Amino acid sequence: MTIQNWISLISGSVALLALMVTLIRGMQSEAREDGKTAEVLRQVNDKLESIERQETSNSARIESLIERVVAVEQSAKQAHKRIDELREELQHK
Repeated sequence: MTIQNWISLISGSVALLALMVTLIRGMQSEAREDGKTAEVLRQVNDKLESIERQETSNSARIESLIERVVAVEQSAKQAHKRIDELREELQHK
C-alpha cells in the first residue's frame, strides 16, 4: 500500500471520526432542529475540506520526494558505473 493510499485511508478515518463526534454531540444537545443540524453539517463539511486540503498538500510533497529520490538513485547509478569504468582502466594499466 503506497503512502498516498495510507494518507487517503487516514484522512477518511479522521473525517469519519469527526463526523461521528459531531453527530453524537449534536444528538446529545438535541441538534435535531433544522438550524442546528445545518450547522453541524457545515462544521463537518469544513473539517472534510480541511482534510482534503491537507491530503492534496501531502500528495504534492510525496510526489516531490519521489522525484528527488529517483534523481538520487539515477545519480548513484551513474556514479557506480563511472567507478566501475575507472576500476577497469586501473586494472588494464
